[in-house]
Amino acid sequence: MTDIVSGTVTDAGARYIAQKAASLEPVVVTHFILANVPGVDETTPADAAAGIPDNSYLVGGNILVQDPHYNDDNAVTYSLVLDSSVGDYDFNYYGIVTDSGELLAYSYIPLNKKRKDIGQVINRNLVVPFSNAKQLTGADLPLESWQFDYEAEMLAMQTSIMQNSAATISALSSAIKNHERLLTLEGKL
Repeated sequence: MTDIVSGTVTDAGARYIAQKAASLEPVVVTHFILANVPGVDETTPADAAAGIPDNSYLVGGNILVQDPHYNDDNAVTYSLVLDSSVGDYDFNYYGIVTDSGELLAYSYIPLNKKRKDIGQVINRNLVVPFSNAKQLTGADLPLESWQFDYEAEMLAMQTSIMQNSAATISALSSAIKNHERLLTLEGKL
């Protein structure tokens, strides 16, 4: 499952963006961090003054980030993929860290339980809104090129399965009735 969450840009992240914009340098995010922060969930208000959580809450190590994709000129999305080879840990927080070690943006989320070697893959996307985000990050692929909506295809598959199931049940019912008729004619029923 893929979730897209809008991240809260931190005060330090905003300063970093402003410095990079003023010096005409790119905004560079190097990695994701995950944490299991006690007492928070997706309903906890974000605090722009927040920094990186205490080391004792961090889980999963530093996860390298791929190039962002743009939503529009003023928002980019960073994607996190936790494949089946990583785990075991729980997390309710994820954020992105810049090349200078600043927490750029983060989000509280429902508790996720990541388990290793059971085929579990977790995808998370963090939308980071700021002025001229597309230009400052160098994002050159649009959202539509990498986020797919399979809802119509899934509905068509479900409809096809239901129709095939109904046809199979109807055919089996007819076969049973024909078999019963034959047995009745032969006097065996």
